[in-house]
Amino acid sequence: MMSYKFSLLGCGLIFSGTSFAAAFEQSNQTIQSFFEKDHYAEVSFAWTNPNVSGQVQHTEVLEQLGIQDFSTGQLANNQLVINAALKLQLHPQISWGFIYDQPFYVDVAYQYSPVFAGEPTEIEAADIEFDSHNLTSILGYQPDPNWNLYAGLSYQTLEGNLSLVGESFSVFNGYHVQLEQNAAWGWLAGISYQIPEYFFRTALTYRSAINHQLETTESITVGIPTSSSFTKVQTPQSINLDIQTGLPSQNIFYAGLRWVNWQDFVIQPPKFGTVIDYAALEFPEVKDIKMIDYQEDQWSAKFGIAHQWPSSVIHSFEILWDSGTGNPASTLNPSDGYWGVGLGYFQNFQKHWDIATGLYYLKFQKPKTDTNAAIPQFVGLSAVDDNDVWVVGMKLGYHFQ
Repeated sequence: MMSYKFSLLGCGLIFSGTSFAAAFEQSNQTIQSFFEKDHYAEVSFAWTNPNVSGQVQHTEVLEQLGIQDFSTGQLANNQLVINAALKLQLHPQISWGFIYDQPFYVDVAYQYSPVFAGEPTEIEAADIEFDSHNLTSILGYQPDPNWNLYAGLSYQTLEGNLSLVGESFSVFNGYHVQLEQNAAWGWLAGISYQIPEYFFRTALTYRSAINHQLETTESITVGIPTSSSFTKVQTPQSINLDIQTGLPSQNIFYAGLRWVNWQDFVIQPPKFGTVIDYAALEFPEVKDIKMIDYQEDQWSAKFGIAHQWPSSVIHSFEILWDSGTGNPASTLNPSDGYWGVGLGYFQNFQKHWDIATGLYYLKFQKPKTDTNAAIPQFVGLSAVDDNDVWVVGMKLGYHFQ
């Protein structure tokens, strides 16, 4: 008979996204640990090894100077992602969960220094970092063995910085902004329905947007007065739909669909915005330029099949997809979604412990490039290479009474 712990792999999995998914997406903010039986704790790790590069803008001008190398070099660093969760069954009908994750993250750095007149010459460079941490507390009510109604609060921090060097950035050559860490609250709510004897479960979860006010320090060569030293940033609302069901011969099918409202996300520090407003008085076509924004909402999905062997070892195979956000190619958007595949391994040992590992390969879709645009994309790229990433993950879970 199929083990009940089969559901841990069917919905939990190792992989929850990387910083190379759409926009700032790093974690799909899963709450699947909350559906584990009895008391449960877990910690998971994911390590990413990206291959992400492209070509800088203004290649025609550089060619006239005799420069033939337009590559940005590696744009993204290796990354370690850590998540943790605790779930307690306080009463046969009341459960509580506590989850830590890092939902939004960016770490992009490059220095374009081609050889000119026999010497390496720094033409442009960018360093972009954003980081977030999320603590979620969830309370669930199970009126019967099938239904679970849950809601909770999220405490989220966000911080970041951006530096630009190079004549291609025009008045923003030498620009630097530091956005100090800010904490704010959000909420989530959802409903789950399960039929344990068929290993069927579906869950629908909504997370609210979270409004941050980040204290801002900017340095720019253009002397522009501003009335604010804060930047408003709203991290996006999202909806997750998860489903799993048992199949014959010790198999299980699982799937997930996620929507994230990136279209309403904007980062526009006050001095940066004021420079754009002044420039728009003479060049109206620049009035809509934002330091960071996205054109479309993100959709992502996964579909998987897992099989439990007589030894209680479980293997899984899944396909992953991410829509991207429709933005032109830039150092912040060197990919526009992806297709991927993953392999998973799960085993229970010493009765209470679970260990799961996963290996994933993601092939990034190339974003559009428009080298003939009247206004070049901010921190833009004229071309994008064939980029991809490998992800290795491990999750350790413990069930207790």
